[in-house]
Amino acid sequence: MISFFARHPVAGNLLMLLMLMMGVYGLTKLNRQVMPNFQLRTISISVQWPGASPTDIEANILTAIEPEVRFLDHVSRVSSTANDSRGQVNIVFDESVDFARALTDVQAAVARITTFPTDIEQPVVTEIAATDLVCQIEISGPYSEQALKFIAKRVRDDLLDLGISSITLRGARDEEIWVEIPGDTLRRLDLTLDDVATRIGQSSLDLPSGSVNSGGMARQIRSKALARTAQDIGRIEVVAAASGEKLHIRDIAHIRETFKGNSISHLQGENHSIGMTLYRIRSADSIEAQRTVTKYIEDIVDELPPNLHIKMFDVFSDQTTQRVRMLVTNGMGGLALVLAVLFFFLNGRVAFWVAMGIPIAVFATLGGMAILGMSLNLMSMFAIVMGLGIIVDDAIVIGEHTEMLHRHGMSPEEATMKAANVMFAPVMAASLTTIAAFMPMLTIGKEIGQILRDLPVTVILVIIASLAECFLVLPMHLKKALHRLNRRSSRQDLGTFREGFIRFRDHRFANAVRLSFEHRYSTVLTAVCAFLIALGLLTSGRVGFEFFPSPESAIIYGNFAMTPGTPRDRTQAMVDEMARAAQVAEQQLTDGKGGIIFFQFGAVGTNEGRQSEAVVIGDHLGSYTLELIPGDHRKIRTRDFVDAWKEEVRQQAGVENLQIYSRNTAGPPGRDIDLRLYGAPLDVLKEVALVVREGIEKIPGPMSVEDNLPYGKQEIIMKMKPAGLAMGFSTQSVARQVRNAFEGAVAKRFPHNQEEVIVRVKMSAVGQPGLESIRELYLRSPAGDEVPLTEVVSLTTKIGYAQIRREDGLRQVSVTADVDKNITTTNAIIATAAQTVAPQVKEKYGIDIGFKGKADEQQAAVADTLIALVIAIVTIYVILAWVFASYTTPFIVMSIIPFGFVGAVFGHWVMGFHVNMTSLQALLGLAGVMINDAIILVASVKRRIDDGNTLSAAIVSGAQERLRPVILTTLTTIGGLTPLLFERSFQAELVQPLAITLIFGLLFSPLLVLFFVPSMLGIGHDLRMRKPGFAVSEQGSS
Repeated sequence: MISFFARHPVAGNLLMLLMLMMGVYGLTKLNRQVMPNFQLRTISISVQWPGASPTDIEANILTAIEPEVRFLDHVSRVSSTANDSRGQVNIVFDESVDFARALTDVQAAVARITTFPTDIEQPVVTEIAATDLVCQIEISGPYSEQALKFIAKRVRDDLLDLGISSITLRGARDEEIWVEIPGDTLRRLDLTLDDVATRIGQSSLDLPSGSVNSGGMARQIRSKALARTAQDIGRIEVVAAASGEKLHIRDIAHIRETFKGNSISHLQGENHSIGMTLYRIRSADSIEAQRTVTKYIEDIVDELPPNLHIKMFDVFSDQTTQRVRMLVTNGMGGLALVLAVLFFFLNGRVAFWVAMGIPIAVFATLGGMAILGMSLNLMSMFAIVMGLGIIVDDAIVIGEHTEMLHRHGMSPEEATMKAANVMFAPVMAASLTTIAAFMPMLTIGKEIGQILRDLPVTVILVIIASLAECFLVLPMHLKKALHRLNRRSSRQDLGTFREGFIRFRDHRFANAVRLSFEHRYSTVLTAVCAFLIALGLLTSGRVGFEFFPSPESAIIYGNFAMTPGTPRDRTQAMVDEMARAAQVAEQQLTDGKGGIIFFQFGAVGTNEGRQSEAVVIGDHLGSYTLELIPGDHRKIRTRDFVDAWKEEVRQQAGVENLQIYSRNTAGPPGRDIDLRLYGAPLDVLKEVALVVREGIEKIPGPMSVEDNLPYGKQEIIMKMKPAGLAMGFSTQSVARQVRNAFEGAVAKRFPHNQEEVIVRVKMSAVGQPGLESIRELYLRSPAGDEVPLTEVVSLTTKIGYAQIRREDGLRQVSVTADVDKNITTTNAIIATAAQTVAPQVKEKYGIDIGFKGKADEQQAAVADTLIALVIAIVTIYVILAWVFASYTTPFIVMSIIPFGFVGAVFGHWVMGFHVNMTSLQALLGLAGVMINDAIILVASVKRRIDDGNTLSAAIVSGAQERLRPVILTTLTTIGGLTPLLFERSFQAELVQPLAITLIFGLLFSPLLVLFFVPSMLGIGHDLRMRKPGFAVSEQGSS
């Protein structure tokens, strides 16, 4: 096939055209997004129980569901969360699950439960689908919340019609109608809250009443009496049980249209606002989705009142756009440097076609990615950048060898054919070994495995495209390029630079190789010492390790929690203080100029930004979120703003926890540090959590340390008295009447403006259920008597918890924190905590600390990576043993792999970067290039030995032959990546560890390939010579 494509006048061009067309197809079909697609494999069960505390939810909801679902097939983990009035159970399945069947099994398991309380709402079972954020929108202005909600719903519906996958409204409180009746009025009329609620429910109905034919025309009969407003409900009649008097609801109750209590509201400045979070499904392009939203907002702004503001922020596709632009811009600069290097060492025409291999192979790779249904994301772009070295290496090997044979007298066709045939075996072997290095990455599990999966697949596509280009396209172009050259001039007029290079190669370099080979044990010892120094830099912490790099984020969250039970207006006052402090911090950092805050809004009722399976909602929670202008457009760093904001905030009375932090922008979800405590009673877990928090805070580096067992409202515990039981009361009937008084009896639910409105009947002048208000409550006995609550039950109080978490059937508390990477690394903090905090907790409480979150992901990924590494090494050995028909030679070639690590570590040390997963992935690409060069060198040496040369002569001449292509590979790859190394954009922080690994690793590569490998060949020969029976047979090559 190689001969056919080399000789055919148009076959190579047609294949090149096909590869370029594949690239065009790929560019039109590939979705552009931040991270690769991955499946969560999670099913959620949500149950609402109005008025229930987290403890009640845990005891009656979570403990009922967990045994039914924990032992279903393929269940990996079950986590549960109890909040006020709501419980949620998340079931995570393993990768082998049939998800449709799993969803059916979970629904059936929930349906089997017969111990649920009678007054819970219907459990909801849903699949948690993986979606990507498009952007966020905030709509604000001097309008009522109802008006803003109406506009937000219109915008939502329009965007859904335009193709946005899903949209969540935030800060849009559910509407309710409260019918508040004084307790003495109920007693005077001999009515209960249930009586009034039942009357409203029966009187507020729209019902069909059949049809009638009259005068040859059919008419539909309807009863239309649904009360939709406070005025409508006020007109409903109720009959007093005591006197039979007919009264209207408005005569005995205060009726108002309001919002659901303990819900989330947004504010921007002094105005209400409604937030919208826009998501796209994984099959949609993030940039196209964003363009759709941007155009819609530009069009609708003209239709809105001038004082109604619609603002788009947190645009996720900007990250994708910036990364693609960064790689393309730097790639063009790198290509120019590659061409410059090639023109120094090779003939101009040959250099041109060698360099053209880069865009041709990249275009073919993009086409292959599109055919496989992949996307253009962070991982696949990493892989393409890593693949540049492989593409250049393959093309240089063929191009350089072809030009050399032509200079030595072969015709263009002979030179092209022989170069391709001679290099086919070693290049193919090198490609197979590189594939073998990356292929086992497909075995890495969990979410990190799904994120990394695009990388090996893309690298394999790059290798296939590179092989097709250098063996089927390049030979034809090289043949035509050499035909246009005068062989004599190409042999004699080499140019000053190339003549000087040949003199250097034939004299100084040859002598250096000869000297290194003669002192081969010293050469290898020097390499081992360098390896040990690099290892020392890592183990001593001078070069740290972090799981995944995270560029600076422009989004900052300021979250706080006040004492549970704090009124909503006091929480709002603290939100206003957060806003004031942010403005002052901006002015201080910019010398009064301002302009670095792009957008900001406040929220009451929740904390924003935490990646959690369940959101805590309460009037005591508040948040202030802001987005800075892009980092490339400001001198003030996000960390500096966070510090200034923290210092300026004046904590008001009642603030128990205040956290200000920036968002994590890359890598798997979760916080850097996540320490888990299991199984003990809640009070003990809370005490231990506080001890662990204190211990973590003493270690330099952790930020925003907190636990997820927050104190909740004061709980009033009711216990039945014998007198209450004697009067016919039960725990259930007492709980129902007390809940109706404070939470309200649900009289009616009806749809209105695309949402459900609840009508609640409750007692007036009853606020939060404190001891004083609850003592004044009267209950209706089964005999119809009004009895004070205190005669029926005894009352005690205790502090409850706002949220209770469970994992695999055990109570669980997490102590979490982020890490300041400028001070230390996550691994260093975890190691210190394991040595100091964990023994203290174990000794005093008998509780072991589990390290989860990113640390857990890291351990699992490292374990899977080690297994993948073993598989890769064995596979590479088998391939090399097959190529060289030797059991020992593969060890010589593979010995170069760990020493590529030396340059990478020194590079991170010099540049001030931590080693991370990106660096380790780049090591695989570096190993591919180095093994490629080593294989070809060893093959060249063996050819010369077969021709009758001594080992020493074969090594020197083989190294001389490989000097130019090795230098070319090194300089061209370094040249292609150097612009990335000096890129100042913050998106470059993600790829710079990759560039550092390849650039500094390749700087060491010529020394390893041209001096270390020959020395290892000599040592291998020495060992064979010492074996009996080898002395005579090997003398000829000594």
